Amino acid sequence: MKHCIIVKFNPDISMKIENSFIMQIKKLFDECLEIEGIHSVKVFRNCNNMDGRSDIMIQIDMDKSALDAYDKSDAHLMWKAEYGRFIASKSVIDYEEEKPVNPKH
Repeated sequence: MKHCIIVKFNPDISMKIENSFIMQIKKLFDECLEIEGIHSVKVFRNCNNMDGRSDIMIQIDMDKSALDAYDKSDAHLMWKAEYGRFIASKSVIDYEEEKPVNPKH
């Protein structure tokens, strides 16, 4: 399962996002790799400044069964406590990739 957090920061933060800020977020979420069932963490930064775009997407590849442990993890709680005040809006989506169907020949 992929757990994606899509974030738009407050305008004053959005205008001055630097690589160090992204690396701080990545370092925080990398702590989730200690949770059984979490396989990878990626942080993507928006590559254009068009109106209506979010600033970052955090993508966590995990087993569905790891979601509860993630929700209770120190990293997740720290994310909410430390970064929540900078967030103007946030969306979260969990999805599973469909397996390709191999037709019989």
